[in-house]
Amino acid sequence: MDEVRSGGGIGRVQYPYGDVAWLVTGYEDVRTVYSQKAFSRTGMSQDSAPRLTAGLLLQGGIGSLDDSIHLKLRRVIGRELTSARMTSLRAATAALMGRRLAELAATGGGDYVSVVAKPFSLNVLGELVGIPESDQPDVGAWVSALLSDASASEAGARDAQAALEDLGRYVLKLLAARKADPAADFVSDLIRHGADLEKWEIVTVVFALVVGGYESSAHMLGKVILRLLLSPGLWTELRESPERIPAAVDELLRTITLAGGEGLPWRVREPVRLGGVDMAPGDYVVPAIGAANLDASVYPDPERIDTARNAKPHMAFGYGTRYCLGSPVARMELEVGIGALLRDYPDARLAVPPEQVPWQSGTAVWQLAELPIIL
Repeated sequence: MDEVRSGGGIGRVQYPYGDVAWLVTGYEDVRTVYSQKAFSRTGMSQDSAPRLTAGLLLQGGIGSLDDSIHLKLRRVIGRELTSARMTSLRAATAALMGRRLAELAATGGGDYVSVVAKPFSLNVLGELVGIPESDQPDVGAWVSALLSDASASEAGARDAQAALEDLGRYVLKLLAARKADPAADFVSDLIRHGADLEKWEIVTVVFALVVGGYESSAHMLGKVILRLLLSPGLWTELRESPERIPAAVDELLRTITLAGGEGLPWRVREPVRLGGVDMAPGDYVVPAIGAANLDASVYPDPERIDTARNAKPHMAFGYGTRYCLGSPVARMELEVGIGALLRDYPDARLAVPPEQVPWQSGTAVWQLAELPIIL
């Protein structure tokens, strides 16, 4: 990554799986990939797609759909994520976080990832989509299997396929249950208001929320809390001025990458010149969001967390028509998680030296294996 950045910002790289790709690291060039018609997400779920882990992005997943269908489903999600729903969800999220932190505090501390971040993320997803708490561990296990590198082996591939099938059956079962007995959740409203949708489109939307809304949120929360525990100045600033938490969340999202892959693969669909480099139809392009968010020409002293920073919007959630529609939920989870820990457990600290905090390898989402803390 650093070699590409120092060598002009665009370079050819070979990922562990898939074809060679153009890695794009500059802020403006990454925005161009996200906004120009010369670049497309179709093909991102094919065997040839460059990626760090063996598992493929879901064929027919919302991220890989043709632009017209993708935009239609984006409008559907936006239509259902109303301000009233978000207000209600935030209140429920605060209660869920309080419950998880109290469980951790009952033993004086422990692993924040397994006791708080993961179950909390599943709880919020369940509250939004309508997944009963008793079903949430299974849903989480299926999603984790889909995003694991274990599918590189024959046995792992069978496990990933089984997880995909199990999750698919569960989504269909959930849709049938909500159609028969509507509730006050996203899926019920999606069915209620979805006269213009085919069944496969509803399944695609729910799948996108479930797969995209668990591990990404859980592991970003764990990494954010670690960063705060290692930043006493920022910890004190936010504890004394909690109104700065939303700005801090943006800075934390900008400086902490979600995945080591640095972005989803795009494909060139017509001859194009980007950053002085000629790209041909069929070439793969990987826009490095993490690198773009640390572009010093856009963010002076880019590694520094500055809650008063006045700069261009970061791209942690993508850009343009590929901007993550689940971003309001993800932001809210981080704001609630940070606020609750600072308010209720202001003396929280790491239970081990920073270098002993373990990281998980072989996953599509860059993640902590554990985060031992003392409350």
